[in-house]
Amino acid sequence: MPANLPPQYFAAEERWRRAATIEEQIAALREMLSIMPKHKGTDKLQADLKRRIARLQQEAKTQRKKGGRKSELGYVPKEGAGQVAVIGPPNSGKSSLIHAVTHAHPEVAAYPYTTQKPLAAMMPYEDIQIQLVDTPPISEEFTPPWLTNLIRLADLALLVVDLGDHPVEQTQSILDFMAATSTHLSGRGGYHDGQEPIVLVKTIIAGSKKERTGGIEALAELDGAYGDRFQILAFSAQSEEGLEKLPRLIFRALDIVRVYTKEPGKKPDLEQPYVLKQGSTVLDLAETIHRDFTSQLRYARIWGSVKYDGQNIQKDHVLQDGDIIELHL
Repeated sequence: MPANLPPQYFAAEERWRRAATIEEQIAALREMLSIMPKHKGTDKLQADLKRRIARLQQEAKTQRKKGGRKSELGYVPKEGAGQVAVIGPPNSGKSSLIHAVTHAHPEVAAYPYTTQKPLAAMMPYEDIQIQLVDTPPISEEFTPPWLTNLIRLADLALLVVDLGDHPVEQTQSILDFMAATSTHLSGRGGYHDGQEPIVLVKTIIAGSKKERTGGIEALAELDGAYGDRFQILAFSAQSEEGLEKLPRLIFRALDIVRVYTKEPGKKPDLEQPYVLKQGSTVLDLAETIHRDFTSQLRYARIWGSVKYDGQNIQKDHVLQDGDIIELHL
């Protein structure tokens, strides 16, 4: 017997897919259950919805006992110089990539849906660490409803597709799926507020399994389809070919700079830089170090190139990656 679900059911189902909290998911599932016609054709669906509600209620209870963030599924606290959400279709090679560049040990297998929850790991780049977050796969069959929110909150997305399995189609499928949630993956970030808010998530595309037969040709097709909109990297987790380029590519895409400090008469601290957004000024650095410094700062000196060998600069001077700043209060 067909289910004959009404349009209101599918509207509630869409709200469930977009939900960012346990409470929102439970509310949407209960609405779906109440709207659904009750007959033999929906018996299995009713039971499935009830199981989902019970599981979420138990998860909410567990979170309350732990005293953590009570309502946000998939929330990953940001650490390091930036957070990168590593996303892609099932079995695309996300976990293998993360293992290769971070030496973390996400579950890696030759079957899809291995990753069921977000897993954060740190990738070194010169003297900083960048956080990569492995995520469950995006597919039409099932995508965790909280995943969209995690991607929106990240500083960057890394979309991994399999060069041996129609990568152009894979990429377009992910772009379409995300666009349906008002989340547009693009070569640039930003935020557009029209009639419906649209979040633009800056994204890099990474083609995995380059070693496969036809991988080079598939990469050319991928570049032809999306190379004018995205930065594209091909890699092999098996041989690690191409992965040496990834940290620098991500660093540049994050639009950040590393700034070092020194005290008057002392050597600069080149061990732990301050990480700031591109376009940040001396005053922004002072505030990052201590909020009281913004009112106390008189001037600063800078070392960064021959041009700036200890030169005095104003508070609104825009900082560049590698600058060394001496603040005078």
